[in-house]
Amino acid sequence: MTYHDAYDQLTGLVDEIENDEVPLDELPAKIKLAGQLIAFCQDRLRSVETEYQEAIERIPRR
Repeated sequence: MTYHDAYDQLTGLVDEIENDEVPLDELPAKIKLAGQLIAFCQDRLRSVETEYQEAIERIPRR
């Protein structure tokens, strides 16, 4: 899964929940999935930030 895919799925879930489109019996599973997607996105963002910082550090300074 890519960050973009996870983010799109997450925003779709949030829209469904906010618009009361999720039956009560399905709500716990949707909330759990949203939590997993949030964690995935956070991990991916941290990973990209680390890669960026490492790349910046490799640039020779004048």
